[in-house]
Amino acid sequence: MVKGKAPERRAFTLPEVLITLILISILFLLGTVFSSGLRHSRKQRTYETAIGLAQQAVEVLRAAPFVTIDDEDAPGRSVEEDLDTSNGENDLLEPVFISNNIKYERKVEVVNVPPANNVKGATPVGLKAVRVTVKWKGTEDEHAEPYIITTTIANLN
Repeated sequence: MVKGKAPERRAFTLPEVLITLILISILFLLGTVFSSGLRHSRKQRTYETAIGLAQQAVEVLRAAPFVTIDDEDAPGRSVEEDLDTSNGENDLLEPVFISNNIKYERKVEVVNVPPANNVKGATPVGLKAVRVTVKWKGTEDEHAEPYIITTTIANLN
């Protein structure tokens, strides 16, 4: 050691420590915002898939002949039954769909709309009420609400 020189200190100053803490906290905040954005976009994608599956069922029902839509009119060969059951590997209308490790289950219900006056033997109004429910469960969707779409289909013939 040389006489007259102050010993060299090897420590951080208070401003250096504060600046480091601020930078680390900003990086942590950005990481949190980024990961929550990814989680939100994954949830949005699962919801959009559920909407697509429900809309697919409604479009298939609307394209089918009116007398083949539900089990009441066409038992054993209705479109409703086809949408709710699996018919092998070539079935394009599977009730269970798996995408990105998320299992979607679709349930289709079709009922005749009764006449307004509810008189027995009255002529049916030619309307069918359709309710499509899609449920799913993924890693982040533990308590996801099912997507439900309801509509009516009219006999235009």
